[in-house]
Amino acid sequence: MNYPLLFKPLQIRNLCIPNRTVMPPMSTQLGTPSGEVSDAQIAFYQARAAGGTGMIIVEFCCVNQSSGQSEPNQLALESDTHIHGHKRLVNAIKSEGSVACLQLQHGGAAAKRSLLKTPTTIGPSNIFSRKAPNQLICKGMSHTEIEAMIECFGHSAELGIKAGYQAVELHGAHGYLLTQFMSPRSNKRDDVWGGNETGRLEFPRRVIHRVRQAIGNRPLIYRLSADEFCEGGLTIEDMERICPMLVDAGIDAIHVSTGVGPESFDKVLDPMSAPDGWRLPYSRRIRQVCNVPIITVGQIRHPDTAEQALRDGDADLIALGRTLLADPEWSNKARAGNADAIIPCTSCNFCVANGFAENSIRCANNPATGRELDGEIPQLMAPARAIVLGSGPAGITAALSLAAAGAHTSLLECQNQLGGGLIVSAAPPFKDKLERYRQYLIRQLQASTVNVELGANTSEQDIAARQPDIVVFATGSRSRPHNFNGLDIHNSCDAFDLLNTLPSHPLPAPDAGPILVLGGGETGCETCEALIAQGYKVILSSRSPARQLARSAEMIYRNDLLQRLLASPQLELICNSELDNVHGGIAQLRASDEVLNRAISYCVLAQGRDREHRLHDALSTPSTGSNFECALIGDAHT
Repeated sequence: MNYPLLFKPLQIRNLCIPNRTVMPPMSTQLGTPSGEVSDAQIAFYQARAAGGTGMIIVEFCCVNQSSGQSEPNQLALESDTHIHGHKRLVNAIKSEGSVACLQLQHGGAAAKRSLLKTPTTIGPSNIFSRKAPNQLICKGMSHTEIEAMIECFGHSAELGIKAGYQAVELHGAHGYLLTQFMSPRSNKRDDVWGGNETGRLEFPRRVIHRVRQAIGNRPLIYRLSADEFCEGGLTIEDMERICPMLVDAGIDAIHVSTGVGPESFDKVLDPMSAPDGWRLPYSRRIRQVCNVPIITVGQIRHPDTAEQALRDGDADLIALGRTLLADPEWSNKARAGNADAIIPCTSCNFCVANGFAENSIRCANNPATGRELDGEIPQLMAPARAIVLGSGPAGITAALSLAAAGAHTSLLECQNQLGGGLIVSAAPPFKDKLERYRQYLIRQLQASTVNVELGANTSEQDIAARQPDIVVFATGSRSRPHNFNGLDIHNSCDAFDLLNTLPSHPLPAPDAGPILVLGGGETGCETCEALIAQGYKVILSSRSPARQLARSAEMIYRNDLLQRLLASPQLELICNSELDNVHGGIAQLRASDEVLNRAISYCVLAQGRDREHRLHDALSTPSTGSNFECALIGDAHT
């Protein structure tokens, strides 16, 4: 066995978990509006159980929808009407040899107000609107309401046991109700439910006692934020004191996360730039003060990282999170010694952005995620010759899918390397996870029957001469023409071309002077950071105000990118500006009514790109007489 610790069973109370891998709770938006389990949800979890995951902690289940629902389609477990779907879900998980764990949650002040039946959210203390200081947006709970809420947790736990769950987890992390009572930043009470650390722990302690009464000798897990990473919040030093108290109250295992939303959301859901296993020191510190198993989570992508964490004593169980969205077969592949075949999670947070848009769970690297009911790729009814133009992620995935469907497939790439736009996306600092994904796709091609041609001729005549039945155009995007006076191929380039050839692109030496980057979008900002990493001083000229820099980037990554970039002393930012001309190494910029002259050594254009679909249009029109099916995908389509 390649990973002996990772696939060693672990006993928690009366329950044996077959290995050390855990699927942490992640919202899927696959449930029904009334909070019931759907067929799609069952198929989603069953795929992860069949993939060899030791324990599945089902996504957060609200104990009181009327006051605590946090998302549309969030699961609930309040009455017998909810039990049937949960029974089916539990049976599906257990049938694959995995352990089924229920997570109980109440949103408190973080509940979604538009979904509630109460006038405001509820929590430990009153919260008033910042914009309208007299407007109450969260009502502090009365003693009677707190006692009733404790009973809600207990009742849902009882229903969970009826449904067959083998363990229960309490969601005491990320700023939900249990966290709100525990944290001094949100609990301002001066009665038995607050006032000091003992008082702030009273509500979580009472919930633990009631849920223990409901579940008997089954394991009870507590998920918490080891550090809230916000002013006035709980720190790791606080949690080193608190966690042993939770264990004394009846907790059998602790699930260590970090952060609260929205103040430190990048510590709840990591951006791409977060290093692998960065939370491990936090779980290690909690493990050192508690005598119960510790689950760690966050940015654990490779089995080597997981095995090392177990070996080093950082944790007892490894929660894989978005890793299992990318590849439900992660555990099976690791156990078989086939880690190179694991679909890597790039932390692109497409899954998160989809959830914010209130869509069901999806993964940019695994189109089957959330669509498990669709089944396998169907086989073609007759032999077919397929050509895919372009080797970006869309092109490679299309070629692999066509080959899997039985087509004789050729992948044509005009460059001398595979990856297309993925090479560019992986070039800026802190985006190495995208290069891992590119290497994975290349390995998949090498193991497939796809015929790969680099430096290929992709003219209309060449395509027609191959007599294909199917042509897929994954031709990406092209540079926009510019009309700036004084710029030519000797003193400028397109940002896409620069990132595509770093670090070998022929740039002037860093001491020759600053480089001007035109365009404050995501590509422009990333180009600045890449140049800064190469030792250059950079002038970023954006037609938009500073608040709109990189505005199309994924939210969590954008915040992290801008925080790093704007803190760099090597950057000069000139917003609301346009380039007039470049003459004699001087760039003339217009910023409002002011003319600014800046000495520069080079200019990089990040003015956006256009879809490259000209070849598709030429070959798909009826007048060409083409007798093959055409499809336009990826950046060429969107």
